[in-house]
Amino acid sequence: MAGISFELRKVLRERTLGSIAKAFGYSTILSAGPYLISIITLISSYYLLSPIVNDRKIIIQFQVIVTYLVAFSLILTGFSQLMITRFIADRIFERRYNLVLPNLLGNMILNMGIGFILSLLFSIFSFKDQGSLFIILFSFNFTLFCGIWIINIVLSSLKSYKFIVLSFAVGYLTFLILSLLLVKFGLNGVMFSFFLGQSILFLMLVSYMIKNHDSDNLLRFDFFDKSQIYISLIFSGFFYNLGVWVDKFVFWFTPFTSIEVLGPIKSSLVYDIPMFLAYISIAPGMAIFFLKLEVEFAEYYDRYYRSVKEGATLPKIFEYGDEMILSARNVILDTMRIQGIAFVIFLLFDKFLLSLFKISLLYIPLLHILMLGTYLQLVFMSILALLNYFDRRIESMISSLIFAVSNFIFSLITIYLGPYYYGYGFVFSLLVSNVVAIILLRRFLNEVHYRTFMFV
Repeated sequence: MAGISFELRKVLRERTLGSIAKAFGYSTILSAGPYLISIITLISSYYLLSPIVNDRKIIIQFQVIVTYLVAFSLILTGFSQLMITRFIADRIFERRYNLVLPNLLGNMILNMGIGFILSLLFSIFSFKDQGSLFIILFSFNFTLFCGIWIINIVLSSLKSYKFIVLSFAVGYLTFLILSLLLVKFGLNGVMFSFFLGQSILFLMLVSYMIKNHDSDNLLRFDFFDKSQIYISLIFSGFFYNLGVWVDKFVFWFTPFTSIEVLGPIKSSLVYDIPMFLAYISIAPGMAIFFLKLEVEFAEYYDRYYRSVKEGATLPKIFEYGDEMILSARNVILDTMRIQGIAFVIFLLFDKFLLSLFKISLLYIPLLHILMLGTYLQLVFMSILALLNYFDRRIESMISSLIFAVSNFIFSLITIYLGPYYYGYGFVFSLLVSNVVAIILLRRFLNEVHYRTFMFV
């Protein structure tokens, strides 16, 4: 954390418009780089591969399959993501560095093993007509995703953002280049090129972790120790990832809003395309959130809790605490302000954006409401990040559970209300979730001094 924060502070110290723009661009790349690379690469693959294939259906099938792989691998590994991150953070705090790498590898291999078995069973029963090669590629890609999500979130917690972005760029560029050569072999060719790109991405992340963390053991499973397990973190990660995808599931598996793509895999043309574009629109907000959290809030947070541990005077502790609370509020408010500006800009250029990707202008109304939804999701992510920063595990789990349940119920209701209401379920679920999360965060911040001295 110190390295990234130091670099950003060094840039901002110049106090010029250029330095602010540079810091903002740097934050955008570090915070939103991986997911932007993934989304833009998948969208671009359609336009790059379509002219050289006889049947464009192959490209659509590939894109939908990858979306399913991402969705279900994130949900499956959601049980482990926050749990293993917290376990590693605790071991680093205890200076037991030799336990970091083997437990990460143990957790990662466990998730990959479960992912491989589940995906293999699913693909055997669902894709009999596609042949053995497709079944193997489907399972291998799912398995790699399970490993990538685990090591990616750990490296993110260790602030290795630069290498993560580099790895995603290399991996997805490899996929694009190879897909141009192998698309002539049909769907299996594209799936194989994606597998090779993902393999390079995965090996780069693992190699980086091994290089920077020494250990005498290769695998350990200390994270199963009852004293080290936080049930709330396990379910918090699961509920959040489920909440992010559950509205898509509703549209995918409702007959009149979906089409069959391959076997049991379906997509929703009316919902998927504008949702992809809506997620691109939150990059500016993610950048400012990352900037405020790393440069400002982290410093106030460390100063407050360090003053408590080192026995500073009570007035000084209260002063630092008030500054930390103000900074936490500013993280959320500034994220809302910048993303609000970005939201308006995207509204002004919505036709250009759709024309750029050769998408029908009929999607504009739904794009607008989904952009509002992703805006609210960014705010929700910001609040959850602060709750987790303060180790408010129960509050984070409750907020994530409400998000998952409300998104499912509201999205289901809007399906039956008709096309005019599509997307509103996603928006209203996040409105409810944000209100609950803000109330829980505010309650803690109002009692932060009491909780610090009574429970730490």
